[in-house]
Amino acid sequence: MTQIYSAHRYSSLTPGFSSLTLKNNKVVSFFSGLGEKYVEVENYVVALLLRRDESVATYRAILNKIAANILGNIENNKYKKLIPRLYQDLARI
Repeated sequence: MTQIYSAHRYSSLTPGFSSLTLKNNKVVSFFSGLGEKYVEVENYVVALLLRRDESVATYRAILNKIAANILGNIENNKYKKLIPRLYQDLARI
């Protein structure tokens, strides 16, 4: 987890995507941002764990949708109810 967070924070405080290749997996993640520029809530990371043979680019669009839904519902705690539907959207890829 710290590797994912660090990949975002060391590059920029603004919202954006990052990817990381680990020994057995890849991670594509969206950082909500920190400071003046952020999406919905500050300092959150939404990440997808991928198989090593999966393309990070394939998952960026769906991660954008997933992150928007989750981050937009963090403070009211409604994001938990959205997870099953978001997972179904992800499974269609």
